[in-house]
Amino acid sequence: MRRFPVIKLKRLEDLRNIPPVENPYFIAGGTDLLIRIKDDFLSWPFTVIDISGLSELKGIHIDKDYITIGALTTHGEIEKHKDLKLYTPALAQACSHVGSPQIRNRATIGGNIGNASPAGDSIPPLYVHGAEIHLVEASGERWVKIEDFFKGPGKTVRKPLEIIKEIRIAREKVDFGTYLRLGQRNALAISKVSLALWARKNNGSIEDIKIALGAVGPTVIMAKETADFLKGKHVSGEVIKEAGHIIEKEAKPISDLRSSQEYRGKMTSVLLEKSLEKFSE
Repeated sequence: MRRFPVIKLKRLEDLRNIPPVENPYFIAGGTDLLIRIKDDFLSWPFTVIDISGLSELKGIHIDKDYITIGALTTHGEIEKHKDLKLYTPALAQACSHVGSPQIRNRATIGGNIGNASPAGDSIPPLYVHGAEIHLVEASGERWVKIEDFFKGPGKTVRKPLEIIKEIRIAREKVDFGTYLRLGQRNALAISKVSLALWARKNNGSIEDIKIALGAVGPTVIMAKETADFLKGKHVSGEVIKEAGHIIEKEAKPISDLRSSQEYRGKMTSVLLEKSLEKFSE
């Protein structure tokens, strides 16, 4: 493995002192980047910028309006946080599916977002919760809606020297939330298809609902047509069946080495069915 320069930041304001570099890569948990370096997947030359010590990027804070999650918060911390299980249940469940316990205790939510993998577990729940991404660089900062952040596999609107500082989610009433996925096996596998669902109930019917699909396209897909069909309805076998037909057409999945288009389409229907059955329990 070739040697490469490493710049370690001690404070967020140290962004101003980074010299011009080619192909900068930020590292915190390193569960993905270190593998890519070891396997020589990065364009040479590159520079690694270590942000693991930035306290400004750590922690979970909840006030009357927002839930704010620092980019360096690990999946394990999110999975175990009792308030996140209450306010963002789909996200807490998704983080419990990431890798092994060892990986969840190192891998950060900012890294999962920054990698921009269509199969990233934390991303569909962030869509249904309407998350915003706080980006910071030497010359300023900005907030970007989650649906505007991703441009394709591995591609985002983040500039090379912008850091994901935190993720913000509006604190609001959630009656039901879930995250389901299908992989080659139950653990330590990339999702073939995933579904995040957020819903509010009203006398047993669906008052409001949001559904996001992961690993079926270049970016997460919001199943808006399916959600519109389900709003105001009581969950029944007939409703579930019709919703399954709608989401299967709406998903427009891709074929790749891990799964076929046909399989992914069918599985979106299966995951929705399981989610709606949980909702009606």
